[in-house]
Amino acid sequence: MSSIIEASSTLRKRKHLKRGITFTLMVVGQSGSGRSTFINTLCGQQVVDVSTTIMLPTDTSTEIDLQLREETVELEDDEGVKIQLNIIDTPGFGDSLDNSMSFEVISDYVRHQYDEILLEESRVRRNPRFKDGRVHCCLYLINPTGHGLKEVDVEFMRKLGSIVNVIPVISKADSLTPEELKLNKKLIMEDVDRFNLPIYNFPFDEEDISEEDYQTNTYLRSLLPFSVIGSNDAENVGDGVIIRGRKYHWGTLDVEDSSVSDFVVLRNTLLISHLHDLKDYTHEILYERYRTEALSGESVPFARSTANAGADMNYVASPALSTPSKSIHSNADQAQSNPPQDTYLAREEQIRLEEERLRAFEERVQQELIFKRKELLEREKELREIEERLEKEAQLKQESEA
Repeated sequence: MSSIIEASSTLRKRKHLKRGITFTLMVVGQSGSGRSTFINTLCGQQVVDVSTTIMLPTDTSTEIDLQLREETVELEDDEGVKIQLNIIDTPGFGDSLDNSMSFEVISDYVRHQYDEILLEESRVRRNPRFKDGRVHCCLYLINPTGHGLKEVDVEFMRKLGSIVNVIPVISKADSLTPEELKLNKKLIMEDVDRFNLPIYNFPFDEEDISEEDYQTNTYLRSLLPFSVIGSNDAENVGDGVIIRGRKYHWGTLDVEDSSVSDFVVLRNTLLISHLHDLKDYTHEILYERYRTEALSGESVPFARSTANAGADMNYVASPALSTPSKSIHSNADQAQSNPPQDTYLAREEQIRLEEERLRAFEERVQQELIFKRKELLEREKELREIEERLEKEAQLKQESEA
């Protein structure tokens, strides 16, 4: 069936053979879920240093701050199609006792990219070098517990599924037996249906789809959630054959073996067959929905319509990135009494909040830069001390030998 995915993408790849493609992928998962290893496996190179992703709370704090790290990798397939893959890593996610702030930070980031597009579209003169930073897909890594979704999994997909294409993935699938993995997939999809979670389930129009695409999408739906195995190491299995694999006492497991992992299918789906489908769905469905709500005054940045409170819960921005906004109820009441004026005021309020949001975002970036510089200076100091100690030891050794 993976050959169907490859064949269905041939025509799309020819159209983009001469120009590069930009695709933004966010990978979310708790520490220990194999998030960094998966990113390295997907790119076929060391993109994330696994040793730097381990985060611990400071002092006696029970909270670990979520970080959003962006890496850009240029990939090229056998046919010369270049893909600029922007990867957003999320170390620190789900590692605190209260993870509500992590949801808000990720949601803020996704919405911020939509707001950037919205503001650019509103300009009289648009910036020809403007870069679209919208997240086209979010892979959510689920720990292989064998017991379906945990509360943090449900809340994440509930909050983020309406603004970004969320694809659930079972990580470290080799820790489960084939029977356990099959049961885990079944339990997870039952939870998705039970809680009505808005994941990306490869939608298509039954009246306007080819038989080939219909079979491909149906097959991909049957695999949800994808199960993957990652590896940072290349193993020699003999006869000069090098694979990305995991070495065990009984032998070496090839992470690209489709009989034990959906990794190859997922990689082909993201980077070949459904790359443009994910981008189109982001622009035509998710962004247009966000844009319509924003311009109509139904919602403003950092606030969600209360009509969806049961499914999505009211959206409240991170205090670090915004200031309190007016109640949606009052905006709705004004819209009924004076729609034109309310639309104008909502637009004014949206622009004002966006300016405040950008300033707060810049302040946060500056604080992170200051922290990084301080950390760098401390490491340089430690290195100088080590060098001085080594020089003294060398001198003492020379003197003793003399």
